[in-house]
Amino acid sequence: MRKLLFLAALTLALLLAKAPAGLVDGLVKRLTDGGLRLQQAEGSLWHGRGILASRDAGGRSLTPWLPLAWDFEAAALTRLAISWSFSSSGKPVGVIEAGPGGLGVTQLALHAPADAALSPIPHPAARAGWQGDLTLEAPRWHCPPDGRCSGDARLLWRGARSALFPGRQFGDYEIRVNAQAGNLHYTLQTLAGAVIANGQGDAPFGQMPRFDGTLSGDPEFLGRLPAIAGGAARPAGPPGHFEIHWPPR
Repeated sequence: MRKLLFLAALTLALLLAKAPAGLVDGLVKRLTDGGLRLQQAEGSLWHGRGILASRDAGGRSLTPWLPLAWDFEAAALTRLAISWSFSSSGKPVGVIEAGPGGLGVTQLALHAPADAALSPIPHPAARAGWQGDLTLEAPRWHCPPDGRCSGDARLLWRGARSALFPGRQFGDYEIRVNAQAGNLHYTLQTLAGAVIANGQGDAPFGQMPRFDGTLSGDPEFLGRLPAIAGGAARPAGPPGHFEIHWPPR
């Protein structure tokens, strides 16, 4: 019986060692509901590479934007976990580790064009032809099995603009997120630009997020805002100044 168990374990190990990189595409597709795919996958589940691509809002085409390589980190086995390190064009992107304590991401430093990163999000606001450069950083982010994540993250959006407003530059913005046992607190501030947006909000675990802030800029440019913001924006003070509240008050 011991010999049979050893043979079965050896056979399973050999099968896993030859697991194709295409399995990563299937995992990415499932986790993002088809919004992201891994094209031109090569290698194996343990060491491989491919190109991350985003599906457009209509679900008809894919836009490749991030060369991605991964390597299995055997040292995690001593912690009864499995871990992979990721890189893009030789630069580290982050480390993902899964174990009995849940799923963790460390050293995340991801750069992406805004349209590629936002188009897979199933919400009309994310599909307004957004442009610019996004940088997502997360030194640590851990999600236990109950889903109550903890960690810190920073999103930097430079050169924000939208295809709905040709020739208009919004500005550079920063969002910082702190999570404690599933409860999120986030802040928004403008680093530079013609449209000034600042505010903060919370997202208690299992509840709808809340946000309170201000927005100001060219009155002619922002004049349509109340009509398209679904009640979240209302004039406050001089022309071109608005209060933003979500849920709308």
